[in-house]
Amino acid sequence: MRMLLTLSALGLATVANAWTGDNCKKFSEIYTGGEDLITRMWGDSFKYEADESKAYTMWWTEGGAAGVADAHDNPNDVTTLGLGMTVPGTCDVAYLHKVGAPTPETQDFTECHPWHANACCHQASVVTPEAINKAYGAGYEWDRCGKLSQACERFFVEEACLYECDVNMGHFRKYTDEEKALCKADGVAVGANVTKADGSSYTCVADAWEPKNSENAWEIHQMPIKASYADAFYRACANDQFCDSGSFWACKGLYHQHLDAEAALTAELAANETKAAEALEAQLAADLKAEQDKKDLPDWAIALIIILGLLGLTCCIGVAMLVTKEKQGKPMFVTMDVPDKDVQMNKA
Repeated sequence: MRMLLTLSALGLATVANAWTGDNCKKFSEIYTGGEDLITRMWGDSFKYEADESKAYTMWWTEGGAAGVADAHDNPNDVTTLGLGMTVPGTCDVAYLHKVGAPTPETQDFTECHPWHANACCHQASVVTPEAINKAYGAGYEWDRCGKLSQACERFFVEEACLYECDVNMGHFRKYTDEEKALCKADGVAVGANVTKADGSSYTCVADAWEPKNSENAWEIHQMPIKASYADAFYRACANDQFCDSGSFWACKGLYHQHLDAEAALTAELAANETKAAEALEAQLAADLKAEQDKKDLPDWAIALIIILGLLGLTCCIGVAMLVTKEKQGKPMFVTMDVPDKDVQMNKA
């Protein structure tokens, strides 16, 4: 019995040392404001632009019948024209985007509805906030530090809709198709110098994470975003939590460290429970044999000893599960609000 208690205590100690979100902080503690948020969250993908005639917005409204534009222009198309560029006729960003020209969507296209008349995104990719959040796999969700408030999550949905659906994103590809083709060709060394069709030299960029060139078709570079929108993003998320690095990409690594630690914790706890069960079984067998040898106790007393031992093990496992749920931020029990004393008196 003493061995059982020791093993159960070991399991509880393991739970107590689990990851507790130390790498997570409030947005207001990570960022100084909208500009800091918009320039750090996605690296150099966006830039904060105070002159809003030269900047894009991550959200706007579009009426009209499904798949048919109304009388109002997409403000991002207007910005593109104001910057001296033409609105692209093709979807030029990978990976979940349409290939070729943007197309209208049906009445079921509701989550990223402003783009229903001219979308580079597939309905399946943006059908719900949950689908958008999980589209790129584990580690790329926006709620890695816990569930976000609806106000904050809405801004992440809007950013995703802009990236997935707006044809103007193609103007801000970090790397051109030519640079990607040259640097990803077989036999091209990491960081090699290559020659473009116009005769100019280009140095391939070494990937920070893997031994390869990083040229790709999905990365965005320095797309100007309206300062007012970035500031609103910050205000909406000020009290929500995110990885303290402030980087959407660096947070992926921290998130997977947490998953690995959580998996190791679960395995260790299961192993401890197995050992505890084996120890209990051995102890009960020894106690039973000793009592049978003594023949001092009746059969009902021996059965009671066994039942109490099993109940003790069940309680230890239950406590361990409770602590685990608490550490994961998923408490099994919550405090109920106590009615106001005056209200109780009035009811009486």
